[in-house]
Amino acid sequence: QELRKKLGDVGIVAMVQGPGAHLKLAPNGLMGGVVKPEEFDYFHELVVQEERSRFFCPGWEDGIDSANSIGVPVIIKYGSEWMKKEVLPSLIRGDTTCCLAISEAYAGSDVAALRTRGELDVKGENYIVNGTKKWITGGMYADWFVTAVRTGGKASGGLSMMLVPKCNEIQTKVIKSKYSSAAGTAFVTYEDCVVPKRNVFGQEGKGFQIIMSNFNHERWMICVVCIQRARLCTEEVFKWAMQRKVFGAKLVEQPVIREKLAQMFSGLEQLTAMGYEVTHAMNQVGPQSAEIGGGIALFK
Repeated sequence: QELRKKLGDVGIVAMVQGPGAHLKLAPNGLMGGVVKPEEFDYFHELVVQEERSRFFCPGWEDGIDSANSIGVPVIIKYGSEWMKKEVLPSLIRGDTTCCLAISEAYAGSDVAALRTRGELDVKGENYIVNGTKKWITGGMYADWFVTAVRTGGKASGGLSMMLVPKCNEIQTKVIKSKYSSAAGTAFVTYEDCVVPKRNVFGQEGKGFQIIMSNFNHERWMICVVCIQRARLCTEEVFKWAMQRKVFGAKLVEQPVIREKLAQMFSGLEQLTAMGYEVTHAMNQVGPQSAEIGGGIALFK
């Protein structure tokens, strides 16, 4: 919590959400004024994502701010005015944190098959949410759960997205995933959780479109981080090949090693070039547009 607050103070929590008016909520500007909020674009975020990946501690990194970076964009893009005024500032400062709660034990990649259900109460003022979510990154730390809930019939048309505050009716249990428990990955249980109607993002039954469009930025971010880590690994391999001697010669002098390095360099440069192309397109049309989805899916 202390480190997350420091990241909020220098604007990193704001910057990993991409460009937008939310950048002006950073308490002390963006890295002390290195870049102005109105000048910030997705290439700036790309640099931030690349540099933070140098820790090589993905679980710890995800526990610090990755949960925010996949949950908060829903508030920024689709949240109502009260969410942006009452909830968003504390998230950007690092005082609170948010997670994206979509996957379930019965529905991972098949989002349209989600079972967590929300029924209106007798007065029609609140949804009563019951169900479970699984593999929720940052769920153990979250103050807010951006949750996919079935409010209608079967398939994608019956889904809605809701902003659910942490309460006694929400229970979280840590899932000890292989990469690190520091990510706060959780099994989340909603039991008669009361959610006001005003907490629905957009319109009821339009949650599937929000979910799919929000995946774009998340996928782009994951690709950027993976490519940077691959580059760092390749750099270490190259340095070792320049130093290590085998049979009286450096490894890099062996034709088979040079060929392997060439393949690694070629793959990295191809992926990096594609990443820059996708990032440029995001600057032109935004990550939530229908035109960008195919490019980001192919990038992944």
